Amino acid sequence: MPTIYNKRQDSEGLWEVYDDESEEAVVVDGLPLSGLDEIEADEAIRKLKRGEVTSDNIPPTAQAGWPPTKDGI
Repeated sequence: MPTIYNKRQDSEGLWEVYDDESEEAVVVDGLPLSGLDEIEADEAIRKLKRGEVTSDNIPPTAQAGWPPTKDGI
């Protein structure tokens, strides 16, 4: 199953992009995707889903949905 990315707001009103399964903040190029405004968080999620950027802390096999399910989906 592919990684599901989501966002959450902190007590200061800033946003963090995280992996829905592990609930860990996504790290890209050594930096956590946190302290963002909502538009930046949404754009980061779009880029992660499209594969334009990749997470340092989410295994590539999880990002790609590997291994495939029994039905190959």
